[in-house]
Amino acid sequence: NMKKIYIILSIFLISCSSSYEVDDAEKAFAEKYPNLKIESIKKVDSSFFEIIIKDQILYLTADLKHLLAGNIIDLKTGNNLTEARVKKHRSSVLKNILDADTIIYKPKETSHVITVFTDISCPYCKKLHNEIDKLLENNIEVRYVLFSRNGKNDVAYRDMVSIWCSTNKKELIEKAFNDDFLSSKNCENPLDKNYQLGYELRVNGTPMIFTEDGAVIPGYLPYKRIIEILKSG
Repeated sequence: NMKKIYIILSIFLISCSSSYEVDDAEKAFAEKYPNLKIESIKKVDSSFFEIIIKDQILYLTADLKHLLAGNIIDLKTGNNLTEARVKKHRSSVLKNILDADTIIYKPKETSHVITVFTDISCPYCKKLHNEIDKLLENNIEVRYVLFSRNGKNDVAYRDMVSIWCSTNKKELIEKAFNDDFLSSKNCENPLDKNYQLGYELRVNGTPMIFTEDGAVIPGYLPYKRIIEILKSG
């Protein structure tokens, strides 16, 4: 059997048998943590169930007695198996973001795609935006997800709704990043949905950059460094 290291924080759950299936594991977890939404749950092997909450992976022992939070490392290869699963989960979430809910900057030829959670009131988002042409020149497609990091009760939220509701979103993004006045507009928009996506993907700051395979580039990096990361991946 593959040797694994379990780096754990244990939380005890009550049980009285050692032969359980996925339904039993889900019920035991839900009884202990009724306010946590399980994204997925499966039996990994005879020892563990894997539970995904947002993009966090937990492991429940097969006897339902211990909940483990941490990483599983394959000793043979050194691979972080938990991070690989988290990336796969993030990737599936990113693939479900509709193009129609994003603002896309497309190069003539696309070698890589990055999804950027951006907020027009964020100075580092502006800094990244000022380098967007360099990313496009290097065949990197940029998908903007408008994300108000301070929630709905914020000027930036209202301005991003106005951007979304305009006939030329990209032109208004330029104006917003240059602190120009934006006329107020309102329409059906994806900003509330984007906020939920941010919660699911653990976006805790902007810009937050995701690669196609679910890797995260947290915060601002110069365009040359982003290109290096994408090429090395």
